Amino acid sequence: MTPSVSFSNRYLRIGIVALVILFLLLIILAPATGQKNSGSTFNRAPEGYLGWYRYMEEQGLPVQRWQRPIDDLVAQAAAEPATLLRVHSGLVGPYVAESQSWMQDWLAAGNTVVILGISENITAAPFTTQQESPQGEVVIKTRRRSPVENDRRLLGDDYGAVLWRNNSVEEGGAAYFAVTPHLAANAYLDEPGNYAFLADLMSQSGGTLWVDEYLHGHKAADVIVEEVVSSWGAYLSRTPLKIAVIQLMILLGLLLVSHNRRLGNLTPIKAPQVDNSQAYIEALAAVLYKAESTSFLVDMIAKAERLSLQKSLGLNHTSVNDAALQEAWMQQTGQSGQTLAPLLTPLERGTKQPDHTLKQWLTKLHRIRQTPLR
Repeated sequence: MTPSVSFSNRYLRIGIVALVILFLLLIILAPATGQKNSGSTFNRAPEGYLGWYRYMEEQGLPVQRWQRPIDDLVAQAAAEPATLLRVHSGLVGPYVAESQSWMQDWLAAGNTVVILGISENITAAPFTTQQESPQGEVVIKTRRRSPVENDRRLLGDDYGAVLWRNNSVEEGGAAYFAVTPHLAANAYLDEPGNYAFLADLMSQSGGTLWVDEYLHGHKAADVIVEEVVSSWGAYLSRTPLKIAVIQLMILLGLLLVSHNRRLGNLTPIKAPQVDNSQAYIEALAAVLYKAESTSFLVDMIAKAERLSLQKSLGLNHTSVNDAALQEAWMQQTGQSGQTLAPLLTPLERGTKQPDHTLKQWLTKLHRIRQTPLR
């Protein structure tokens, strides 16, 4: 087997392995990325909330996207209470949703929070129901229900609550929870009750209406930079010096290997292509030189150069005397006709000329050829 064939098979195997790894990464990462974007107001898919966000803007309600950590929103001073909407991409336990430290501070300041996507037990309720509300029928597609008291239910039926208010918070704001994260998703664009119900729930307390987009991975540019720097700094601070040195050596080794030309592709040696015309001319020149036939070479070169000059001056016929050639030369170059002397009166024939004389003569012919015409 030749080296070129073995190397081609090697890179073929490497390419197949790379494609398999890329395919596995797409399978693993793509669902997670799509799921995280579920419930985002940037998402146009059926599970997104872009339609509801535009509905809020059309109603003239002060809705805005929050793309920073939630603690920054809590710490942000506000002259009036605000309402925060958090649409989880999946389902979270009720204890996880209620026990977060930021929520206590948020509610204590008189703010409101609406959390969609609380995991509750599956009941015998039909999967699709129409819940009655002052804003019209709200379509709900889930069998999950929460067993809270009737006085806390805003949406519900005989099987339990679909959306309810949390009474465990003391004086302060209000917290609302729903078992479905798709209460006002794009899929319910043709169900006016869904959009209107969530819009009314969000605007009851007045003030600015915030939608948590940081939850879905949409972050402000300065936040991204800060998190990248802090994550690398934290990683380096936790990494022992020995491990860091080993990693640096590995990276350095990979860098050296990638720039090592000895490990590159084998370049097969190609046989030089023989120019038959050039080879014939060189062989003929060598024979004539050894035979001391310089007069023959002078005659042939002079005739060829004269014919080339005639064609350049527009004198295509071969029977042109010296006077006519010089006249055309003077008209089209503005130079004296004596410039053509090396061409019209070549070297003395019948005698062997020294090499330097031949070179000088050829140089003069070259100058004549390179003279620009008008």
